[in-house]
Amino acid sequence: MARDTRPGAGLSVLVVDDELGIRGMCRKVLDQLGCRVAEAASLAAAREALAQEVFGLAIIDVRLPDGSGLDLFRDARTHWPGMLTVIITGYASVDDAIEAVTSGACEYLTKPFDVERLGEVVAMAAKSVPGAADRRGAFTFHHIVAQSRAMRSVCKLIERAAQSTSTVLIQGESGTGKELAAKAVHDAGPQAAEPFVPVDCSALPPGLLESELFGHVRGAFTGADADQPGLFRAAGAGTVFLDEIGELPRPLQSTLLRALQEREVRPVGSTEAVPFQARVIVATNRDLRTAMDDGEFRHDLFYRLHVIPIHLPPLEGRREDIIPLAQCFLDEFSAAAGRRVRFSRGALALLCERRWPGNVRELQNIVERAVALTPGDVIEADHLGAPQAGRQPPREGDRLQDYEKQAIRTALQKAGGNREKAARILNIGVATLFRKLKKYNIS
Repeated sequence: MARDTRPGAGLSVLVVDDELGIRGMCRKVLDQLGCRVAEAASLAAAREALAQEVFGLAIIDVRLPDGSGLDLFRDARTHWPGMLTVIITGYASVDDAIEAVTSGACEYLTKPFDVERLGEVVAMAAKSVPGAADRRGAFTFHHIVAQSRAMRSVCKLIERAAQSTSTVLIQGESGTGKELAAKAVHDAGPQAAEPFVPVDCSALPPGLLESELFGHVRGAFTGADADQPGLFRAAGAGTVFLDEIGELPRPLQSTLLRALQEREVRPVGSTEAVPFQARVIVATNRDLRTAMDDGEFRHDLFYRLHVIPIHLPPLEGRREDIIPLAQCFLDEFSAAAGRRVRFSRGALALLCERRWPGNVRELQNIVERAVALTPGDVIEADHLGAPQAGRQPPREGDRLQDYEKQAIRTALQKAGGNREKAARILNIGVATLFRKLKKYNIS
């Protein structure tokens, strides 16, 4: 007999809802995916079903005739810890959503929910059971939190791109995680065991950057005491990741274009070209089409790079990921500090409601600061920079600029005024730092 290759094959699912129409709709989706389906119209019936059979996934309505589906969800965490859970409700509640997602639910859907999205959740659960979700319930793909539909779409594209050797162009606002996405492309592909070599194109002077990328021969310039292969060749069959590609000096753009076209590099000071194997992934937060119109970026290089474009959405466009991301950062910084810290309900509500102009990096910084400064084991809303009562809260853009200016001053102090060191501390390019120094009039 041929093996069932449908996405949900082998996954046993319990649908708990008192509405016959909802159960029927869920069954239709699950049957198409190849799942085994059982139904329950009440808490009592669901508990009886769970006592008799092991399920990989439960889809639970919040409001049931004999109680709250959240009670069943809480019981499941204790008695059926290996079972993944999707919470559905016709009465959207921030409190319910926060409890469900932070306590381990894979998804929280509001009726009438998107059938396609339900199918995506179930298919991903089937693909990964056991362990489709981490202990917070957030789906991850090579360390990318992908609770939202927007990020799941990105992860699907990354997965497909990973099987190709074509150049990938990753675009997105500052702080959206472009290097993480590039690393995921590398790790999900056949070159995962090979080196992943990141390069910030804005961090080095043009002459040094050319030598770093393409190598040099002995005597090519003062201090070149030996041949150096350059990062394109040192990466072997792995990946070279060129970050801040929009900052690449114009003369080097033509050199990179030729290297990509010919799949070979010419070391500085050499007359002979040498082939390289590495895959190239590039990223930028600039609008390269505008840069082309302004004469700052070559048209032919853009189209050579724009083979597989991946756009990372801002955090505002993936708000379902806010709580799972915050929990990931909380775990990371708590472990580093040797503490056990948790968010209060008010803190989680604030994270959900506020704007994030600095994207994931801003969220990460705020959680790190809260862990460092919170005296107890509970992070409250005011530990996250909540506006004081009776005061007009500053605009988020102003608050971010104030934070950025202070971060730059602190980095310059730590670096003893050395701008290259300060840029490395801030994890930005030197050219970017120079622009910000000018913008904020920092000497």
